[in-house]
Amino acid sequence: VGGMAAIFGGISGFSTGGLKKVTDDMKTKNRKDEVPLEAPKPAAKPAEPATTKAKSTRDQKGPRGPPIMEIQRDTNWMIENQEGQSMLTLEDATMQQLVCIINCRNCTIHIKTKVKSISVDGCEKVNVICGDVLSAVEFVNCDRMQFQTTGKVNAVAIDKCNGVNLHLPKESLGAEITSAKSSEMNVTIPDPDSSDPLDTIEMPIPEQFVTLIKGKKLNTGVSSLYTH
Repeated sequence: VGGMAAIFGGISGFSTGGLKKVTDDMKTKNRKDEVPLEAPKPAAKPAEPATTKAKSTRDQKGPRGPPIMEIQRDTNWMIENQEGQSMLTLEDATMQQLVCIINCRNCTIHIKTKVKSISVDGCEKVNVICGDVLSAVEFVNCDRMQFQTTGKVNAVAIDKCNGVNLHLPKESLGAEITSAKSSEMNVTIPDPDSSDPLDTIEMPIPEQFVTLIKGKKLNTGVSSLYTH
């Protein structure tokens, strides 16, 4: 107790007479030699990951260089980087040759002769018209495509595409259509119930499936959305 009494006694006897008075020129706000505080600079925007840039470049559709339409190695017809061509016609291809349509946009391409196969990659809003195709027609990484054959096509493959419309005549009704990672696909065929060859019906290619577990196997079928 005596110790606490001594402390309070010292406080009560403390005098402020020896302290200096703070004048106006000594106050921080009035001192001219003080360096003003700067507002904090906004944080730098983090650099975009290289993987994101690479992905956006890879997913880009359309021309990436000068337009090309030529035969290479005597087997591949290359139609590449074409844009705004209302009717680009290929008449010199043979049934031993492949036709590769790459990075084109807003074009109509007419292949007038029988060819071995047709591959379409990285294109947008391109119409492809052809006759007979011995092997297959393939669409990869394409958007809003139209395909029409006036002859026989045995197989069509669609991979990573959004919006592909296939127009098949009666000669191609036996074609096998394979799709993966794609959406908004339709096939138009002659109406079998009509005598008018110009009457057609359009059917969606299924995008949704149902899988059931059956013992040690999976049983996958088309969703009931497509059965009506």
